Amino acid sequence: MGLPAVLVALLTSATECLPAQGASQTGQTMRRKLDEAVLRCLREDGTPSASVAIVEGGQITYVAAFGDAVIHPKRAAVESTRYQLASISKTFTAQAILMLEADGRLSLEDKVSQWFPCLSGAADVTLRELLNHTSGYPDHYPQSYPAGVRGKVADPDKIIDEWGRHPLLFPPGTRFHYSNLEYEIAGRIVEKVSGRPLFELMQERIFKPLHMDATIDLDTIPENSPAIATGYVQTAFAALQPAPYEGPGWSFGSGQVVTTARDLALWDAAFLERRVLPPRQAAEEIEPARLANGSTYPSALGLFVSHDQGADHFYHVGQGLGFEAVNLIYPGTSTAIVVLTNTNATPTCLKIADELTYLLLPPSADDQLARALFAGLKDGKVDQSLLSEDLKQYLTPGRLSDYKFSLEPLGPVQAFSMLRKQTTDGLTTSDYDIVAGGKKLRLHLLLLPNGKVEDVSVSDSR
Repeated sequence: MGLPAVLVALLTSATECLPAQGASQTGQTMRRKLDEAVLRCLREDGTPSASVAIVEGGQITYVAAFGDAVIHPKRAAVESTRYQLASISKTFTAQAILMLEADGRLSLEDKVSQWFPCLSGAADVTLRELLNHTSGYPDHYPQSYPAGVRGKVADPDKIIDEWGRHPLLFPPGTRFHYSNLEYEIAGRIVEKVSGRPLFELMQERIFKPLHMDATIDLDTIPENSPAIATGYVQTAFAALQPAPYEGPGWSFGSGQVVTTARDLALWDAAFLERRVLPPRQAAEEIEPARLANGSTYPSALGLFVSHDQGADHFYHVGQGLGFEAVNLIYPGTSTAIVVLTNTNATPTCLKIADELTYLLLPPSADDQLARALFAGLKDGKVDQSLLSEDLKQYLTPGRLSDYKFSLEPLGPVQAFSMLRKQTTDGLTTSDYDIVAGGKKLRLHLLLLPNGKVEDVSVSDSR
């Protein structure tokens, strides 16, 4: 995903903010900040629309839709507007496998050969390796557009038979490689074991119990259907155009779920309260992949695991034809953030997610220090108790004046997230990505063993 200068102007934005029960947790001041953040991101990037939902304390506290679901003829995005979840759909395919495991009908250690004996490495690849992307199978959809046969109906078994016979990219369990084919295979295994269509099983076991009534199957939606927002793509710097049609079956198991931000937030609330899977399967779902050399990789089963804001969180990003989606789940604060947009030509979806995370989540101890230091540099008055003796001498009034002169005009911080942290020989280096006034910055810190800041720098991170 690049950062193209989108030339289409954002059409009139329509906003619908309909809080669910518990909305008092998100007060009017915060709601206004959330609205402003989303609208600013849409305006800066020229993105047609976004739909957002937030879960706090196990309840949906904010739902809002902005912009246009269809540019021409113009149709405003509303809370009930559906978007492709694309690869976030993998979360539900993995849960279908875990539910069948809970039923005693399969095991994550079962080999793929039990259902597809003729595939490459099938006698060695386990279901667990399929779901955490360590099987070694290639991707059956390497390009970013549908062409030729990809505009027509596909048979998942034929896709699996063709691409699953390619040589494995590496011995199973030794590396990570993201592959849609793995979830095409997993989806068919669900059907072979259950004797039912994959989406029908997910509907009965996941969507209906959680009252995700707006959730539908991409493979049942005809071209140009009003049941879903129009997805938009871009050629170089030209105007956005409706995405080409993808034939049913190509995203089976890996990207076939279409829904609203509210429906996905309902699943997030259930996930946070552990209402979807039995305890054993719920633990397996978020366990990082363990590689053959004993190391781990932050890919779990249909979810990724990250450490940010001082605690583990789980997430998945989806990028489909003209759509982008982000689902962030923070168990430590019982918070989840859903952002859906109807173009993948701009970074808007991730930008919105970053800004909402900054507004909603309490900073960790590391982040508090970094934010205080940046705020001091921006103001030209750094708290001297944070600094080492050498840095106190280096940050002369003249240098602090330079920091203030260059940073203060940027205005309020819009996003602030740790990029990396490393400790070597007692010295800790941390790098943060910051957005202020629409400008991307990088804050670099070096801390001594006593916690004092020994070095600091701010640079352009473009």
